[in-house]
Amino acid sequence: MLWKSIWILLLTSYFVIFTDTVQSIYVVTNTPNVVVNVGNNATLDCSYRTQVESAFSLEWCFTPGPKGDGNAQKILYYTDGKTYRLGPQANRIKLVDPNPTNGIASIRIENTRPSDTGTYSCDINNPPDFTGTSEAFVNLIVQVAPSIPECKVIGKPYIGNNVTLLCRSSIGQPSPKYTWSDVNPGTEKSSSRVTLKDSNKGNLFLRNLTMEHSGTYKCVASNILGERSCQLVLTVTVSNEAGVIVGAVVATLVALILIAVVAYYLLHHKKKNPKIPVIGHELREDAVAPGKEATCNLMAPSVHSSGNNSNSMNSKYNIVV
Repeated sequence: MLWKSIWILLLTSYFVIFTDTVQSIYVVTNTPNVVVNVGNNATLDCSYRTQVESAFSLEWCFTPGPKGDGNAQKILYYTDGKTYRLGPQANRIKLVDPNPTNGIASIRIENTRPSDTGTYSCDINNPPDFTGTSEAFVNLIVQVAPSIPECKVIGKPYIGNNVTLLCRSSIGQPSPKYTWSDVNPGTEKSSSRVTLKDSNKGNLFLRNLTMEHSGTYKCVASNILGERSCQLVLTVTVSNEAGVIVGAVVATLVALILIAVVAYYLLHHKKKNPKIPVIGHELREDAVAPGKEATCNLMAPSVHSSGNNSNSMNSKYNIVV
């Protein structure tokens, strides 16, 4: 009987020692989703249950982006009574309880910024306690009004073409909604031309452009914190290629008209002033001028005539030998 009591005492002592040495870690957050307006403080809740040992450590990590699909980075680390703050948020992060070994590992982010939006993880490490849930996650959304959107035209605003009016804010949480409108509602234009296909992306599609599509368009980006707007002027024109073709056609038509006018004038003038035929004498190689004989009597040279000619020449020129 005595041995039985001793055996039970030994087993009880063993289980007490074992359960005190090896325990399960249980980390939890009461607010897994936190929404705060930009500039306000945000508290990220994290609590745990375990028997803190000398190797206890606490680590907070941050994954930026509303979907938490970026690269995780360590922002706070606590061990051996010392706290280390890291990253661009270092000056704005504080432990809610300066001594997180009491079961509270929550942190507070002061003066929140849009870049603080993302997923935060609270990780407790307490060797030799390796079983249970050692990590909890908190999603933080920092709400901010939309920034002034950028308005621009995608495509060539030529008659007959399709273009897209793009409106986009670089900042805005929740994601802004976009609305396009005509700044000149008094003008008579097709009411079906302003059609917003996707209010989340801000794309306005204009198809088969005409001169009626020319005008000023306004886009408004809005969410629960406010709205911002931008405007653009759309000028629909004839394309350069079409202008060249039209110019060539017009020039050709003008040239044809001028040719037709000149031809008509020449034909009409010829009919009113017919050409009078001119009758002239037929010239022959052997023809003789009027008043001249048809033949020329050439006398044969003779001595007499030769002499006379010689005397006449001498008397005329008074040649002295």
